[in-house]
Amino acid sequence: MHIPDDPLYFEKYYFTPGDLGFESIPTPHGRLACWSAGTSGIPEAARIAALSGADLLVYPTAIGWHPSEKAQYGPAQLDAWRTIQRSHAIANGIFVAAVNRVGYEGPPEHGLEFWGSSLWPILLAR
Repeated sequence: MHIPDDPLYFEKYYFTPGDLGFESIPTPHGRLACWSAGTSGIPEAARIAALSGADLLVYPTAIGWHPSEKAQYGPAQLDAWRTIQRSHAIANGIFVAAVNRVGYEGPPEHGLEFWGSSLWPILLAR
């Protein structure tokens, strides 16, 4: 639905935005909704999935720091990512699982350091 257009993220060149909405699908363990980082920060997407009956939101992500920004913004950016995932669980009363890629990609001065981290499962209000 939402393709990020950020420096060093080239998804818009190899993905096409979806047009099916934010659906949840039945599984033997409940209804699941899943999408990537570009949408994980959009509260309306989580709300629509919850209203469609989702019991679990899953966010596989690949978010990282630019080398020149990590020292100044790194801890706050990671904290914001964790906070938005928790807020989806709280606001919608459903479980949230979030995982993020780990490692470094690209040349040392221009690449991305993926911060890793995972949150599984989060449910702070039901």
